[in-house]
Amino acid sequence: MELPKRWGKDAVFKDGKKIILCTNHNFGDFGATTEIQRTRWHPGSTNDSHLLILTSENSFRLYQCELGDAPRLIKCWKVGRAPSSSPSKIPDFTSLGETAVDFDFATPTLRKPEMFADKTTDEIKETINWNQIEWPILVLRGNGEVLIVRGNVLLENYGTPVVLGSLSMYPSTDDNYGIDSCSIMCLQTTPPIVVIAMCTGKIYHAILLREISDDDDDDRKTWSQYGSNYSLHTPDDALYVYECVELELGLLFTDDDKKYNCPIHLHCDKGNKSRYFCSHNAGIHMVSLPMVSQLEEFVYDNNENYLPSLLNQSILQYLFSTRTKHTNVDEPTPILGFGLLQEPCILISLLHTGVVIDLSVIDLYYLPRIEQLEPVVNTTKKVNKEPFDVYIKKLLRREVSQPITKIGTRTMSLSESLELLYHATNIFRTQHFVRHDKVREEISKKVRALKALKNHLLKELDTLTEIKNLKQTAERLAERYEDIKDKQEELASRAREVLRLVDYKEPSMTSVERAEAQELQKMKVKIEDMKIRLEQLKKKVPQQTMLTNGIETNGKGKEIVFTRNQEETTKENLYQMTKNIKNLSDQVKQIKAEISLSYITKQ
Repeated sequence: MELPKRWGKDAVFKDGKKIILCTNHNFGDFGATTEIQRTRWHPGSTNDSHLLILTSENSFRLYQCELGDAPRLIKCWKVGRAPSSSPSKIPDFTSLGETAVDFDFATPTLRKPEMFADKTTDEIKETINWNQIEWPILVLRGNGEVLIVRGNVLLENYGTPVVLGSLSMYPSTDDNYGIDSCSIMCLQTTPPIVVIAMCTGKIYHAILLREISDDDDDDRKTWSQYGSNYSLHTPDDALYVYECVELELGLLFTDDDKKYNCPIHLHCDKGNKSRYFCSHNAGIHMVSLPMVSQLEEFVYDNNENYLPSLLNQSILQYLFSTRTKHTNVDEPTPILGFGLLQEPCILISLLHTGVVIDLSVIDLYYLPRIEQLEPVVNTTKKVNKEPFDVYIKKLLRREVSQPITKIGTRTMSLSESLELLYHATNIFRTQHFVRHDKVREEISKKVRALKALKNHLLKELDTLTEIKNLKQTAERLAERYEDIKDKQEELASRAREVLRLVDYKEPSMTSVERAEAQELQKMKVKIEDMKIRLEQLKKKVPQQTMLTNGIETNGKGKEIVFTRNQEETTKENLYQMTKNIKNLSDQVKQIKAEISLSYITKQ
């Protein structure tokens, strides 16, 4: 059915018309005895237009359903022999459970992974294209066998897909994990987790991995291809079952009562891979898988010795109940519709009574993976102490949940109502109130411990504040000390300079030095007197020159004649004057030398 487009203010169909016309497409004639076992949209379709249908004839049909066009059959192939409609009383293989009842898509893989063995991740992203990716299909038979279909079925020119099976399941059991399988689902994890449901309420959780090869591979391959009635190829994968949980199909059942059996339909939660939902004739269950988060830790952990733990069991929550043990077996109570709204997660369901119910789903056991903002210094060192909220969630975890009862319009008797009330009261008393009391005690202990820790931390805070103030005071004092020290050094330098200048201006001399200084002072006076005389002599030189020139001029006319006494007297005077001048010159030189020496000594 193709719905019309939405438009208008509230984005309703055909602008809010009360009656709208829809286009109905027919997929062809499947035959009067052919039933549709399961339909799923192919996740590898680029435009979300490929629909895969599993029929009761052990065959797949792939249709292309584009908007505005009729569905077009692209490919059809079988995964087993078609059942026969023989009127004989001999049971055929359909009654023995060899008919495919459900399928799901596994995680995508590369068609030829050996081509990218020696390439890096960036090189693979550059060279790979969409056609080289295939989505394996897990097919469940009624007897519990699981087949796997490989091949890119979206390519029209691609050959018939290869059917491999059945997958080995470990550990091995006598009943091959039940003979009344009804539904299969593959969670898109690494490695993928496969969920297989039985009509009895049992659900097996397995991990899809490569099977460890042994010596009889050739024998197994020969038997698989030629020894059976329908040719199947030997698979390389296997299912490793690690857990089995059992659903409560209805209320008020005891261990001695005959349990109610019905098909179970599995629904994945696209917003949270660690949980899924189960709808059946007795209501709706929610199953939480701690193994998903453990597998993520295993993938991201660098420690090769780390392995997921099997101690954390899956958690079952009975959300809605539509049956009790007093409900007639033939009374239909199916879940007609199931859907999930994300962010926040709201479950919407259509009951057999025509009532639509919605419920906000709160998973108390789901812990999202938080990316660390800072790199971990040591990844091998793990903290063993769990957070308090995780501890409280573990205390609130209960084995039995009280679902919302939606029995229907049938009037219940007083005994049935009393039994249902007693059952609900007993569950609340044993599973809720006791745990809440335990949680209250733990929270009270935690509050007391936190108060004591708060008081201790306040005291530590006061001490640290005082230490901080002391450090700040010490820093200020250290800065002042440095400033005072610098100022003191500056003043000391100035004082030394002043003392040097004072010592230079007023030197402290001994008596000998004072006598020498007085002598030098006298010599200085004499030198000044001699300088004056020399200046006077210098001034008289021109006069003597003029006088001499005049005498020479006059001598030309008259010759001066000295007597013997005058000549001797003149010579003696000249000799005495020469001697005095020489003595004075020596004294001047000596005084200059002494003055220079005294000046150097003072310096």
